[in-house]
Amino acid sequence: MVVLTTDVIVTLAVIGVVLILILLILLICCLCRKCDQCARWSRRTANKREEDTKDREITESRREFDQIRQQHNEIGDQLRVKYNLNGGGGRDAKIVTFA
Repeated sequence: MVVLTTDVIVTLAVIGVVLILILLILLICCLCRKCDQCARWSRRTANKREEDTKDREITESRREFDQIRQQHNEIGDQLRVKYNLNGGGGRDAKIVTFA
């Protein structure tokens, strides 16, 4: 039977603790690296989502602006017809009353 002295037990305990600390440090480093990759991916996804939202808003505002511009053009055309400012030829002109 082998009898271990206190010096051997302390040495084995220190080596065991050092190995456990090294493994924990490696595990934490790997997890942090993975978290950084996840954070980059989520930032990229969030930026893309934000750009898509801005593009939709810009498209919607352009559509609304074009619709308003067309309404203004129609009103201007109606006023030109009403006051005969369309360069003569008033036979086919329609007079539109505004409510």
